[in-house]
Amino acid sequence: MPTFGLRPLALLFVAIFLALIWPVYPLASRIEPFVFGLPFSLFYVLSLVLLSFALLWLYDHYLNRREDR
Repeated sequence: MPTFGLRPLALLFVAIFLALIWPVYPLASRIEPFVFGLPFSLFYVLSLVLLSFALLWLYDHYLNRREDR
């Protein structure tokens, strides 16, 4: 299993995890304003989940590109 660049990725996921728990989440846990018809707290969580998905996809794409060389 390649581990190239895994440490920065792990640190980003730790930061995302910390953004979803106390004391950071209560700063975003409110209903208004609505963003795309969603309460702000739901939009905040959804955006962090999508960010983690994008990071994993980019990391996988990068590793596949390195293996093809």
